[in-house]
Amino acid sequence: MENASAEARIEEREPGLFQKPPESGIWWISFADSEGHRRREKGGKKAAARDLLRTRKAQVQRNEHIPPRQKRIWTFGRLAAENIKYKTARLAALSIETDESRLKQLLPVMGHIRIDRLTAARIEELLGTMKSGRSGSTINRYRSFVSSCFAFAVKTNRATANPCARVARWKENESRIRWLRPEEETRVRKAFVADQHEWEFDLAVYTGMRRGEQFGLKWADVDVEHNVATVRGKTGRRHVQLNDEAKGALEKLRAMSGEKEFVCPDANAGAKRDTRHWLHDALVEADVKNFRWHDLRHTFASRLVMAGADIRTVQELLGHASIVMTMKYSHLSSEHRQRAVSKKEKR
Repeated sequence: MENASAEARIEEREPGLFQKPPESGIWWISFADSEGHRRREKGGKKAAARDLLRTRKAQVQRNEHIPPRQKRIWTFGRLAAENIKYKTARLAALSIETDESRLKQLLPVMGHIRIDRLTAARIEELLGTMKSGRSGSTINRYRSFVSSCFAFAVKTNRATANPCARVARWKENESRIRWLRPEEETRVRKAFVADQHEWEFDLAVYTGMRRGEQFGLKWADVDVEHNVATVRGKTGRRHVQLNDEAKGALEKLRAMSGEKEFVCPDANAGAKRDTRHWLHDALVEADVKNFRWHDLRHTFASRLVMAGADIRTVQELLGHASIVMTMKYSHLSSEHRQRAVSKKEKR
Protein backbone atom coordinates (compact mmCIF):
# COMPACT_ATOMS: atom_id res chain seq x y z
CA MET A 1 0.00 0.00 0.00
CA GLU A 2 2.80 2.41 0.92
CA ASN A 3 4.55 1.71 -2.41
CA ALA A 4 1.31 2.38 -4.30
CA SER A 5 0.80 5.71 -2.49
CA ALA A 6 4.39 6.74 -3.27
CA GLU A 7 3.92 5.90 -6.95
CA ALA A 8 0.70 7.94 -7.01
CA ARG A 9 2.47 10.95 -5.49
CA ILE A 10 5.28 10.68 -8.06
CA GLU A 11 2.68 10.46 -10.86
CA GLU A 12 0.92 13.55 -9.56
CA ARG A 13 4.16 15.52 -9.81
CA GLU A 14 4.17 15.50 -13.61
CA PRO A 15 5.37 18.97 -14.64
CA GLY A 16 2.48 21.21 -15.60
CA LEU A 17 -0.24 18.96 -14.11
CA PHE A 18 -1.94 19.33 -10.73
CA GLN A 19 -5.23 18.50 -9.02
CA LYS A 20 -7.55 21.22 -7.81
CA PRO A 21 -8.92 20.70 -5.20
CA PRO A 22 -6.32 18.13 -4.03
CA GLU A 23 -7.39 14.49 -4.37
CA SER A 24 -10.52 15.62 -6.28
CA GLY A 25 -9.67 13.85 -9.53
CA ILE A 26 -10.05 17.19 -11.38
CA TRP A 27 -6.80 18.01 -13.16
CA TRP A 28 -5.50 21.39 -14.25
CA ILE A 29 -2.58 22.39 -16.41
CA SER A 30 0.05 25.08 -15.89
CA PHE A 31 2.23 26.44 -18.68
CA ALA A 32 4.07 29.60 -19.75
CA ASP A 33 2.65 31.53 -22.72
CA SER A 34 4.72 33.17 -25.44
CA GLU A 35 5.24 36.24 -23.22
CA GLY A 36 6.43 34.17 -20.27
CA HIS A 37 3.25 34.60 -18.21
CA ARG A 38 2.04 31.60 -16.24
CA ARG A 39 -1.30 30.29 -17.48
CA ARG A 40 -3.59 27.77 -15.76
CA GLU A 41 -6.46 25.95 -17.39
CA LYS A 42 -8.90 23.26 -16.31
CA GLY A 43 -8.36 19.97 -18.12
CA GLY A 44 -10.79 17.55 -16.48
CA LYS A 45 -9.61 13.96 -16.21
CA LYS A 46 -5.88 13.42 -16.11
CA ALA A 47 -5.57 11.98 -19.63
CA ALA A 48 -7.53 14.91 -21.08
CA ALA A 49 -5.43 17.40 -19.10
CA ARG A 50 -2.23 15.78 -20.32
CA ASP A 51 -3.42 16.08 -23.95
CA LEU A 52 -4.47 19.71 -23.39
CA LEU A 53 -1.06 20.56 -21.92
CA ARG A 54 0.67 19.02 -24.93
CA THR A 55 -1.58 21.04 -27.27
CA ARG A 56 -1.01 24.34 -25.44
CA LYS A 57 2.77 23.89 -25.42
CA ALA A 58 2.73 23.20 -29.17
CA GLN A 59 0.58 26.30 -29.75
CA VAL A 60 2.96 28.45 -27.71
CA GLN A 61 5.91 27.10 -29.68
CA ARG A 62 4.16 27.98 -32.99
CA ASN A 63 3.09 31.34 -31.59
CA GLU A 64 -0.57 30.34 -32.01
CA HIS A 65 -1.68 30.54 -28.39
CA ILE A 66 -3.93 33.51 -27.61
CA PRO A 67 -4.65 34.26 -23.92
CA PRO A 68 -8.36 34.31 -22.94
CA ARG A 69 -8.34 38.06 -22.29
CA GLN A 70 -7.16 38.73 -25.83
CA LYS A 71 -9.76 36.33 -27.22
CA ARG A 72 -12.56 38.46 -25.89
CA ILE A 73 -11.49 41.58 -27.77
CA TRP A 74 -11.19 39.93 -31.18
CA THR A 75 -13.78 41.19 -33.62
CA PHE A 76 -14.78 39.29 -36.73
CA GLY A 77 -13.13 41.94 -38.89
CA ARG A 78 -9.82 41.49 -37.10
CA LEU A 79 -10.11 37.70 -37.25
CA ALA A 80 -10.93 37.70 -40.96
CA ALA A 81 -8.01 39.99 -41.80
CA GLU A 82 -5.66 37.73 -39.83
CA ASN A 83 -7.07 34.66 -41.60
CA ILE A 84 -6.47 36.18 -45.04
CA LYS A 85 -2.95 37.13 -44.00
CA TYR A 86 -2.34 33.54 -42.90
CA LYS A 87 -3.64 32.13 -46.23
CA THR A 88 -1.73 34.57 -48.44
CA ALA A 89 1.41 32.43 -48.51
CA ARG A 90 -0.53 29.27 -49.41
CA LEU A 91 -3.18 30.27 -51.94
CA ALA A 92 -3.22 31.86 -55.36
CA ALA A 93 -3.49 35.65 -55.52
CA LEU A 94 -6.90 35.41 -57.18
CA SER A 95 -8.27 33.32 -54.28
CA ILE A 96 -6.99 35.89 -51.79
CA GLU A 97 -8.57 38.70 -53.79
CA THR A 98 -11.88 36.82 -53.76
CA ASP A 99 -11.68 36.52 -49.97
CA GLU A 100 -10.89 40.22 -49.66
CA SER A 101 -13.88 41.05 -51.84
CA ARG A 102 -16.19 38.96 -49.67
CA LEU A 103 -14.79 40.47 -46.49
CA LYS A 104 -15.49 43.94 -47.86
CA GLN A 105 -19.19 43.02 -48.09
CA LEU A 106 -19.22 41.36 -44.66
CA LEU A 107 -17.47 44.12 -42.70
CA PRO A 108 -20.49 46.47 -42.46
CA VAL A 109 -22.65 43.54 -41.34
CA MET A 110 -20.51 41.79 -38.73
CA GLY A 111 -16.99 43.21 -38.86
CA HIS A 112 -17.42 45.11 -35.57
CA ILE A 113 -18.90 42.19 -33.58
CA ARG A 114 -16.74 40.26 -31.11
CA ILE A 115 -16.26 36.67 -32.23
CA ASP A 116 -17.42 35.27 -28.88
CA ARG A 117 -20.82 36.88 -29.56
CA LEU A 118 -21.23 35.43 -33.03
CA THR A 119 -23.37 32.39 -32.32
CA ALA A 120 -24.81 30.18 -35.06
CA ALA A 121 -28.20 31.91 -34.74
CA ARG A 122 -26.60 35.36 -34.91
CA ILE A 123 -24.53 34.50 -37.99
CA GLU A 124 -27.57 33.06 -39.76
CA GLU A 125 -29.53 36.20 -38.93
CA LEU A 126 -26.78 38.52 -40.20
CA LEU A 127 -26.28 36.59 -43.43
CA GLY A 128 -30.04 36.72 -43.90
CA THR A 129 -29.88 40.52 -43.95
CA MET A 130 -27.58 40.25 -47.00
CA LYS A 131 -30.02 38.11 -48.99
CA SER A 132 -31.78 40.98 -50.77
CA GLY A 133 -30.63 41.00 -54.40
CA ARG A 134 -28.31 38.03 -53.90
CA SER A 135 -28.81 34.38 -54.77
CA GLY A 136 -28.70 31.55 -52.27
CA SER A 137 -25.42 30.34 -53.76
CA THR A 138 -23.84 33.76 -53.22
CA ILE A 139 -24.90 33.81 -49.55
CA ASN A 140 -23.48 30.31 -49.19
CA ARG A 141 -20.12 31.61 -50.44
CA TYR A 142 -20.19 34.26 -47.71
CA ARG A 143 -21.10 31.56 -45.20
CA SER A 144 -18.13 29.48 -46.35
CA PHE A 145 -15.79 32.42 -45.90
CA VAL A 146 -17.09 33.08 -42.37
CA SER A 147 -16.69 29.38 -41.62
CA SER A 148 -13.08 29.42 -42.83
CA CYS A 149 -12.38 32.34 -40.50
CA PHE A 150 -13.75 30.45 -37.50
CA ALA A 151 -11.86 27.31 -38.51
CA PHE A 152 -8.73 29.48 -38.35
CA ALA A 153 -9.89 30.79 -34.96
CA VAL A 154 -10.21 27.25 -33.60
CA LYS A 155 -6.82 26.29 -35.01
CA THR A 156 -5.15 29.28 -33.34
CA ASN A 157 -7.02 28.93 -30.02
CA ARG A 158 -9.10 32.08 -30.51
CA ALA A 159 -12.33 30.06 -30.41
CA THR A 160 -13.30 26.65 -29.07
CA ALA A 161 -15.73 25.73 -31.85
CA ASN A 162 -16.89 26.80 -35.31
CA PRO A 163 -20.47 28.13 -35.01
CA CYS A 164 -20.95 27.92 -38.79
CA ALA A 165 -21.21 24.16 -38.46
CA ARG A 166 -24.75 24.81 -37.18
CA VAL A 167 -25.63 27.49 -39.76
CA ALA A 168 -27.97 26.07 -42.40
CA ARG A 169 -27.03 26.52 -46.03
CA TRP A 170 -29.36 28.57 -48.23
CA LYS A 171 -31.25 26.86 -51.02
CA GLU A 172 -29.46 27.21 -54.35
CA ASN A 173 -30.86 27.20 -57.85
CA GLU A 174 -30.35 24.14 -60.00
CA SER A 175 -26.95 23.92 -61.65
CA ARG A 176 -26.77 26.04 -64.77
CA ILE A 177 -25.14 24.47 -67.82
CA ARG A 178 -24.64 26.69 -70.85
CA TRP A 179 -22.27 25.66 -73.61
CA LEU A 180 -21.30 27.31 -76.85
CA ARG A 181 -23.09 25.98 -79.91
CA PRO A 182 -20.94 25.58 -83.06
CA GLU A 183 -22.73 28.41 -84.90
CA GLU A 184 -22.29 30.68 -81.86
CA GLU A 185 -18.58 29.88 -81.68
CA THR A 186 -18.16 30.80 -85.34
CA ARG A 187 -19.76 34.21 -84.75
CA VAL A 188 -17.72 34.84 -81.59
CA ARG A 189 -14.42 34.07 -83.33
CA LYS A 190 -15.26 36.53 -86.11
CA ALA A 191 -15.87 39.21 -83.46
CA PHE A 192 -12.40 39.07 -81.88
CA VAL A 193 -10.31 42.14 -82.64
CA ALA A 194 -6.97 40.80 -81.33
CA ASP A 195 -5.35 37.43 -82.07
CA GLN A 196 -4.22 36.99 -78.46
CA HIS A 197 -7.86 36.88 -77.35
CA GLU A 198 -8.68 34.04 -79.70
CA TRP A 199 -5.69 32.11 -78.38
CA GLU A 200 -6.79 32.68 -74.80
CA PHE A 201 -10.28 31.64 -75.88
CA ASP A 202 -8.86 28.44 -77.40
CA LEU A 203 -6.94 27.66 -74.22
CA ALA A 204 -10.15 27.86 -72.18
CA VAL A 205 -12.33 25.89 -74.61
CA TYR A 206 -9.80 23.09 -75.20
CA THR A 207 -8.56 22.58 -71.63
CA GLY A 208 -11.54 23.42 -69.42
CA MET A 209 -9.32 25.37 -67.04
CA ARG A 210 -11.00 27.57 -64.47
CA ARG A 211 -10.52 31.29 -65.07
CA GLY A 212 -8.24 31.66 -62.05
CA GLU A 213 -6.17 28.65 -63.13
CA GLN A 214 -5.71 29.98 -66.66
CA PHE A 215 -5.01 33.54 -65.60
CA GLY A 216 -2.43 32.36 -63.04
CA LEU A 217 -0.71 29.87 -65.36
CA LYS A 218 3.05 30.46 -65.72
CA TRP A 219 5.28 29.30 -68.54
CA ALA A 220 7.43 27.44 -65.99
CA ASP A 221 4.44 25.14 -65.37
CA VAL A 222 3.78 24.32 -69.03
CA ASP A 223 5.26 21.08 -70.36
CA VAL A 224 4.30 20.87 -74.03
CA GLU A 225 6.55 17.85 -74.59
CA HIS A 226 4.47 15.76 -72.18
CA ASN A 227 1.14 17.47 -73.00
CA VAL A 228 0.50 18.79 -69.51
CA ALA A 229 0.21 22.09 -67.66
CA THR A 230 0.31 22.37 -63.87
CA VAL A 231 -2.24 24.87 -62.56
CA ARG A 232 -3.18 26.16 -59.11
CA GLY A 233 -6.65 27.31 -58.23
CA LYS A 234 -9.59 26.83 -55.88
CA THR A 235 -8.96 23.09 -55.47
CA GLY A 236 -5.20 23.44 -55.17
CA ARG A 237 -2.59 22.07 -57.54
CA ARG A 238 -3.63 19.85 -60.46
CA HIS A 239 -2.46 18.77 -63.90
CA VAL A 240 -4.31 19.77 -67.07
CA GLN A 241 -4.03 17.73 -70.26
CA LEU A 242 -3.13 19.59 -73.45
CA ASN A 243 -4.52 18.55 -76.84
CA ASP A 244 -3.21 19.78 -80.19
CA GLU A 245 -5.49 22.82 -80.24
CA ALA A 246 -4.41 23.88 -76.75
CA LYS A 247 -0.74 23.42 -77.64
CA GLY A 248 -1.26 25.46 -80.79
CA ALA A 249 -2.73 28.30 -78.71
CA LEU A 250 0.18 28.10 -76.28
CA GLU A 251 2.66 28.24 -79.13
CA LYS A 252 1.08 31.46 -80.41
CA LEU A 253 0.99 32.99 -76.92
CA ARG A 254 4.62 32.01 -76.32
CA ALA A 255 5.71 33.77 -79.49
CA MET A 256 3.90 36.85 -78.28
CA SER A 257 5.06 36.88 -74.63
CA GLY A 258 8.71 35.93 -75.13
CA GLU A 259 10.39 35.63 -71.72
CA LYS A 260 7.49 37.01 -69.69
CA GLU A 261 6.33 34.98 -66.69
CA PHE A 262 2.63 34.42 -67.31
CA VAL A 263 0.91 32.74 -70.25
CA CYS A 264 -1.95 35.27 -70.44
CA PRO A 265 -0.87 38.77 -71.50
CA ASP A 266 -3.05 40.64 -68.98
CA ALA A 267 -1.31 38.86 -66.09
CA ASN A 268 2.08 40.04 -67.36
CA ALA A 269 0.73 43.59 -67.38
CA GLY A 270 0.39 43.44 -63.60
CA ALA A 271 -3.40 43.16 -63.40
CA LYS A 272 -4.75 41.26 -60.40
CA ARG A 273 -7.40 39.64 -62.59
CA ASP A 274 -8.30 39.62 -66.26
CA THR A 275 -11.15 42.03 -66.98
CA ARG A 276 -12.58 39.79 -69.73
CA HIS A 277 -14.07 42.85 -71.42
CA TRP A 278 -12.85 41.48 -74.73
CA LEU A 279 -14.98 38.34 -74.35
CA HIS A 280 -18.01 40.42 -73.33
CA ASP A 281 -17.55 42.69 -76.32
CA ALA A 282 -17.25 39.73 -78.69
CA LEU A 283 -20.36 38.08 -77.25
CA VAL A 284 -22.37 41.26 -77.71
CA GLU A 285 -21.21 41.70 -81.31
CA ALA A 286 -21.88 38.02 -82.05
CA ASP A 287 -25.34 38.27 -80.45
CA VAL A 288 -24.60 35.41 -78.02
CA LYS A 289 -26.74 35.89 -74.95
CA ASN A 290 -26.70 34.45 -71.42
CA PHE A 291 -23.04 33.44 -71.63
CA ARG A 292 -20.16 34.04 -69.22
CA TRP A 293 -16.52 33.05 -68.93
CA HIS A 294 -17.20 29.94 -66.82
CA ASP A 295 -19.42 28.65 -69.62
CA LEU A 296 -16.26 28.03 -71.65
CA ARG A 297 -15.49 25.35 -69.04
CA HIS A 298 -19.04 24.02 -69.45
CA THR A 299 -18.42 23.95 -73.20
CA PHE A 300 -15.29 21.84 -72.75
CA ALA A 301 -17.08 19.35 -70.48
CA SER A 302 -20.27 19.18 -72.52
CA ARG A 303 -18.44 18.46 -75.75
CA LEU A 304 -16.46 15.67 -74.08
CA VAL A 305 -19.63 13.99 -72.83
CA MET A 306 -21.46 14.39 -76.13
CA ALA A 307 -18.44 12.86 -77.88
CA GLY A 308 -18.76 9.75 -75.72
CA ALA A 309 -16.21 10.35 -72.94
CA ASP A 310 -17.14 8.56 -69.72
CA ILE A 311 -18.06 10.65 -66.69
CA ARG A 312 -15.11 9.47 -64.59
CA THR A 313 -12.66 10.66 -67.26
CA VAL A 314 -14.48 14.00 -67.50
CA GLN A 315 -14.23 14.35 -63.71
CA GLU A 316 -10.46 13.85 -63.87
CA LEU A 317 -10.02 16.31 -66.74
CA LEU A 318 -12.09 18.97 -64.97
CA GLY A 319 -10.38 18.44 -61.61
CA HIS A 320 -13.65 17.91 -59.74
CA ALA A 321 -13.15 16.69 -56.17
CA SER A 322 -16.38 14.68 -56.36
CA ILE A 323 -18.00 12.89 -59.29
CA VAL A 324 -21.33 14.30 -58.08
CA MET A 325 -20.27 17.66 -59.56
CA THR A 326 -19.56 16.02 -62.90
CA MET A 327 -22.81 14.07 -63.07
CA LYS A 328 -24.68 17.22 -64.09
CA TYR A 329 -23.26 16.68 -67.60
CA SER A 330 -24.34 13.04 -67.87
CA HIS A 331 -27.72 13.82 -69.47
CA LEU A 332 -25.92 15.22 -72.51
CA SER A 333 -24.73 11.81 -73.61
CA SER A 334 -27.25 10.16 -75.94
CA GLU A 335 -25.19 6.97 -75.79
CA HIS A 336 -25.41 7.04 -71.99
CA ARG A 337 -29.20 7.21 -72.12
CA GLN A 338 -29.46 4.62 -74.89
CA ARG A 339 -27.32 2.11 -72.97
CA ALA A 340 -29.53 2.51 -69.91
CA VAL A 341 -32.71 1.92 -71.97
CA SER A 342 -31.21 -1.07 -73.78
CA LYS A 343 -30.23 -2.76 -70.52
CA LYS A 344 -33.74 -2.30 -69.20
CA GLU A 345 -35.28 -3.77 -72.37
CA LYS A 346 -33.07 -6.89 -72.19
CA ARG A 347 -34.44 -7.71 -68.77
